Amino acid sequence: MPISFVPHRGLILICDFDLAHIIPEMTKQRRVVVLSPRSYNRRHGDRPGRCLVVPFSATAPRVLRPSYVHFSAGEYQSLTKEVWACCDSITAVSHARLELVFADQTPLNERLSDVDLRRIEEGVCHATGVAIGGPSVI
Repeated sequence: MPISFVPHRGLILICDFDLAHIIPEMTKQRRVVVLSPRSYNRRHGDRPGRCLVVPFSATAPRVLRPSYVHFSAGEYQSLTKEVWACCDSITAVSHARLELVFADQTPLNERLSDVDLRRIEEGVCHATGVAIGGPSVI
């Protein structure tokens, strides 16, 4: 069931990328982390809002670049496998694509630590060519 709230930055959710895609875009349901601040993620009246997300993949990258950020299995309850944040696949998605992650039928409201969120920001900077350490727009 899609979320009915405005997600916070750093929140780990599940995104359904299968609703519409073109190869080589992300496909299937996968975990994502919300990157945009909550003020940008607002809803539009009775319609869902949108937010920027970075997807996770359990498939190891063929070439490990700084835009792939590694997380070990179990670092977070929401990340049960070894995964890589694919910072070169940052995407704006509708809240209608997003769902909570569940563990044993209990919804998780888990956020990345500030340190891990910063690692993802650095990966996005590498992927987009933005100078690391430059002025932050977030």
